[in-house]
Amino acid sequence: MFSELAVAYLFFGGAGAGACVVLGVLECANIGRYGALPSGSGAGMMRARSSRWARRLRVPHELLARGWVLCLLLLGTGSLCLLADAGRPERVVTLWLAPRFSVVTVGAWALLASSVVAAFFAMASNGWGARLRPALVLAAAIAAVVAGLVTAVYTGVLLGSLPSVLAYRMGVLPALFLLSSLSCGAAVVFAVSSLVDSRLPFGSALRRLGRADRAIILVEAALLVLFVGGQLADEGTKAGAAALIFGDGAVLFWVVLVLVGLGAPFVLEWRYPAGDRRVKGLWIAFCILLGAAALRVSVTGLAAFDISQTPELAFQLAAATASG
Repeated sequence: MFSELAVAYLFFGGAGAGACVVLGVLECANIGRYGALPSGSGAGMMRARSSRWARRLRVPHELLARGWVLCLLLLGTGSLCLLADAGRPERVVTLWLAPRFSVVTVGAWALLASSVVAAFFAMASNGWGARLRPALVLAAAIAAVVAGLVTAVYTGVLLGSLPSVLAYRMGVLPALFLLSSLSCGAAVVFAVSSLVDSRLPFGSALRRLGRADRAIILVEAALLVLFVGGQLADEGTKAGAAALIFGDGAVLFWVVLVLVGLGAPFVLEWRYPAGDRRVKGLWIAFCILLGAAALRVSVTGLAAFDISQTPELAFQLAAATASG
């Protein structure tokens, strides 16, 4: 039912959206690199309240500069996959011009906003950022967090809006995709941090990011159990869940998604940055991103086993019900 381009959009768009959120939060904490906040209008109180948590999340300029470029590449790749999957690019463009409010139009605008903000910070961090007023940068960072959150949630809501697929009717799906996207955002930071040389110590920020990501992984694992368990409990979706756990999708689910995508980064982040920080950061990023891709392939693959999409399964279920 889903093409490779559609699955690629869900992955790249979700990963880019998660990076937009995480980098937006780090921009708020590192707003001082654009200069002092302007006086007046409560700026002094804002500085006093934010100084403590800002010091805990202080990262070098190079990390954010390279992180935003990678974020923009992820969002751009996701957008290109969406355009290619649509076949006719003007179909996607019309979503931004549609006067009617819908989930699809909100997602299209959120993806566009995330891309625009990521492009803004990519240029600001690698060029004329020093000339920007900190208030403008702070507003853009908040916009990045909001747009990224909406885009990340939308990738799950999009599947849930397909009424013909019973497997996507569970309410945990948007939250599951959101948490996976946020974890991908942490992966982007870990990957970029392994390529940064700086005299500024930023191990504290990465340790806190690792703690936050471990909490995200735990909640994501719990939601994954609820999602798969709900599929097994429903006769209409039981075949797909069984194939995912015991059948052809078992290796992808248990090895790539659960073991590599959830278990490995949780253990690696527990001891971060002990040992070789650079190598460990790259491994964390690789495992998280691979697991996120496996999650989207596994979830979209459930549509092939849905009785509403496969008449043979529907007839078998009806026959079994009648004989019972």
